[in-house]
Amino acid sequence: MQKLWQRNALAAVVAAAAATVFVVTDLLPEWTKYHHTVVPEHVIPAGATGTVDGRTWRIDGVRHLNKAPTPRPQPLPDGTVLQIVTIERSGAAVPGESCAGVITDGRRRWNAEWNSGYGMVPPEGSTDNCTKAGPVQFSFLLPGDAVPTAVDVTAPDGQIRLRLEL
Repeated sequence: MQKLWQRNALAAVVAAAAATVFVVTDLLPEWTKYHHTVVPEHVIPAGATGTVDGRTWRIDGVRHLNKAPTPRPQPLPDGTVLQIVTIERSGAAVPGESCAGVITDGRRRWNAEWNSGYGMVPPEGSTDNCTKAGPVQFSFLLPGDAVPTAVDVTAPDGQIRLRLEL
């Protein structure tokens, strides 16, 4: 009976070690990737300028439109507003880099509109996807009752590069 107890204890240790290896090699990388899609690594407070990866970022302007900008043929859907956020960004563009904008009110999130939707064409020298140096402009179609608190600049895989509080 003594040997049976020892074998069971050894089997439990081996099972615990196998479970630990599985968690560390299989689950942890996926959980970390998910975690970076909901928790920003860098947060720039409202009105402040922050440096991330050698570039400075700050909110340059926020505009609210209750009708579609011309020359858009379709009006905004009832009960929505268009919020345009301009982000001043210094530093050189990184070849192959792109980004997207996501705005949040702390509970809900909305992706930026592209030029083919309700998004506004960025002014000369600006971009809406971080592919060139200079300012970034994101357009968001929001419910009329939304009170956004921050804009997230995200990588193509959804990870939040930085959050700029409004």
